[in-house]
Amino acid sequence: MTIDTVNDLATVWQDVSQWPPSERIALATRILQSLEPRIEGEPSPGKRSEALKRLIGIWKSSQPPDDEAVERIVAEERSRKYG
Repeated sequence: MTIDTVNDLATVWQDVSQWPPSERIALATRILQSLEPRIEGEPSPGKRSEALKRLIGIWKSSQPPDDEAVERIVAEERSRKYG
């Protein structure tokens, strides 16, 4: 990233950081939705959504997963992604 790009991003961030949270979330959503999978084997949006739903489900639980559960989840995701 060039210095000019970093400066541009800093300027944009100064403006955007003043927006209400709902507007920042809407902008972030639009930016993320604009990205297209560029790497072969990258999960499709549907698979990504499934993984996000699982993570959100974990976050909503009354007790966060312990280290062993996290390691198991990470291993499952790696296995699913890389075979």
